[in-house]
Amino acid sequence: MKTHVRLIGTFLVLIMALGSLHSQGLQASLFDDVNKSMQMAKNAQADVLSPRAFGDAMDEYNDAKEEYDKNGDLADIREKIAEANSKFREATENTKVSAVMFSSALSARIDAISAEAEKYVNEMWKEAEEEMKEAAEKLEKGDANKAEEKAIEATSLYRKAELESIKANYLNNAKKLLEKADDDKVYKEAPKTIAEAQSLVAQAEKELLENRYDTDDARYLAKEAEYKALLAINIAKEEEILEDKDFETEDYLLMSYDPLIRIGESLNLKVKFDKGVDIPVSEIINTINEDKLLITNLESALVSQQLTNENLEALLREQQKILDKMKGTLTEEALIAQSRLKRLEDINAKFEQVQQIFDKEEAQVFRQKDDVIIRMIGVNFDVGKSQIKQEDYALLTKLQKAMNLFSDASIVIEGHTDSQGGDDLNLKLSQERADAVLSYLNANTTVDRQRFSTIGFGESRPVANNETIAGRKVNRRIDVVIKPNFQETK
Repeated sequence: MKTHVRLIGTFLVLIMALGSLHSQGLQASLFDDVNKSMQMAKNAQADVLSPRAFGDAMDEYNDAKEEYDKNGDLADIREKIAEANSKFREATENTKVSAVMFSSALSARIDAISAEAEKYVNEMWKEAEEEMKEAAEKLEKGDANKAEEKAIEATSLYRKAELESIKANYLNNAKKLLEKADDDKVYKEAPKTIAEAQSLVAQAEKELLENRYDTDDARYLAKEAEYKALLAINIAKEEEILEDKDFETEDYLLMSYDPLIRIGESLNLKVKFDKGVDIPVSEIINTINEDKLLITNLESALVSQQLTNENLEALLREQQKILDKMKGTLTEEALIAQSRLKRLEDINAKFEQVQQIFDKEEAQVFRQKDDVIIRMIGVNFDVGKSQIKQEDYALLTKLQKAMNLFSDASIVIEGHTDSQGGDDLNLKLSQERADAVLSYLNANTTVDRQRFSTIGFGESRPVANNETIAGRKVNRRIDVVIKPNFQETK
């Protein structure tokens, strides 16, 4: 009897588990597309740039979730999900316009976030966010003039919040650390680092006074001062440990190699130091860059495969309808899906050809859904200048060769800058650089001017850390966005 009871209990547990798995699978299938649309909207900052549409989408999404949790009517749930999906896509589309109009406000917002304004000057941050939201809502309603006024106010508030946060956070903390270092007489063991930290504090204070509306340098100097003060304190501790252990130079060098050895091992490298540290460091950097490029290519391949799968699924659904109705000809929807599949295969082949045109030091080539992106990392401008250098002519000729593969595509040349310098100046400079690339192509090669457009984003779309020299160099870039024509033929 006990055995039967146990078997029945086990059986019930299995039924419950299977039911749970079925429920999870159903939820995943129901919400998969809308979850992707929501993430795309968030990535485009639609919650900031299109708050009404994004808010409506979230309301529908949360209602669908709530109905699902209550085992509500499946048709109603699907309807709410479809509406949420549509609203998320609308919000994402809206950001394409608002991101340009609000580029200065977005740059100021990014800087305020970097300074942790929400944490250190929360009331100022909330006020700025409210103005930004109102600006976006005005634009959604079609009132561009009022939207611009609100965006200017938001920019000013973000800058003010950033300024006060820098003072409250990094600068005050750096000063406190320097006081502690002075009490602990750290200057005896690390005089150079302490002096550097003190100098950085002074420079940061000067920048805050003289450049109140462009605090990128001040924030960087304050953070660096904080770091140098902490570094000096740590150097003093390490020196004390070394003295206690009576380390020889050989012991210290071998100990310093250990972190690089462990990093090398994690990358499957056997690094050696018989010729110094420069060679192993270069090996590690090159391996990391190769891995990043591999990841980019894998992501592009995944995007391409997802697009192929979507079209195959659409074609399969239409072919099934034909079988069900015993018709001998493809429906209009099936013909469209077939056309898109053929077009996608053609674009995939051309994408691979573009990748072969450039060396990894010249350009990064990757996909964003249907678009092909060529990031021209080999094209470099002098600081504050937009003139094309003679040394870049050959690379721009390669760019023309790549673009010629997409004879009917729309092409957008994007200009980007690092965060140094004023927002308005950077926005103007980025536009001038994008225009300079198109002017060169127009003057020296055969291009259909109607297919091209240019846009400058200033410092609003960084792809690397602006607080490092290498990161700023990457952010000073030209991105060429090729938008293939997926015109649906009948």
